[in-house]
Amino acid sequence: MDWNSFWEGSKDLSTFALAIRAIILYIALIIATRLMGHRQVGILSGHNYLVAAGIVSLAAIRMLNPESSLTSGIVIVFVYAFVNIFLSYLDIKWPKTIDRKPTILMKDGIIHRKNMLDCHVTIDNLLGQLRLKGAHNLSEIDTIVLEPYGKISVIKKPEALPLTRKQMNLPPKMVALPTILIYDGKIDEKNLHAIGLDHEWLMTKLREKGIANPKDIFLAMLESDGTVYISI
Repeated sequence: MDWNSFWEGSKDLSTFALAIRAIILYIALIIATRLMGHRQVGILSGHNYLVAAGIVSLAAIRMLNPESSLTSGIVIVFVYAFVNIFLSYLDIKWPKTIDRKPTILMKDGIIHRKNMLDCHVTIDNLLGQLRLKGAHNLSEIDTIVLEPYGKISVIKKPEALPLTRKQMNLPPKMVALPTILIYDGKIDEKNLHAIGLDHEWLMTKLREKGIANPKDIFLAMLESDGTVYISI
């Protein structure tokens, strides 16, 4: 294999060489994404979006064009990553300088038309976002805020909020994350012991469902309300 052509590109590259180039570039993208952290995955700001779009475009060109330089592609990927990390650091230190600020679209039940025009948000856009939030009636909403990452936050009026357990003088409900007990026929011993349960308890629950062997179960989870979910 001509290694110079492999790294710098050539129209005569074999299919095998193209596949290896794609794998190397993919690994570089994974490493760069890990370096940029969770913030990049969520695309929480304008520069995060630009970096993501730039890297995707760059990767597509390098993977499809055998004459493109793999070396320069990898260099650019990591330059993008470190520039994004630097901008994210500045964003944490001086958020109002680097990134956009939240914009109030409604306050005290009144829509701020000027802010909507400044943000290029139409009524249809706004109503669609509200439906996704489960807020269907504008008369029930006190405040709407357009966040820097493009989503909206909704604060309903007090009279439109559902009653809480505290308001009804009920004892607080225990909140816990669902826990995997069995996956692909294997009991998760670590999770079982972490929540203070044992095999006898688990087998009793399985027998109640008419199941004798844990190996017959694809997924079993203990949900937050104490329900045992089982999928065979």
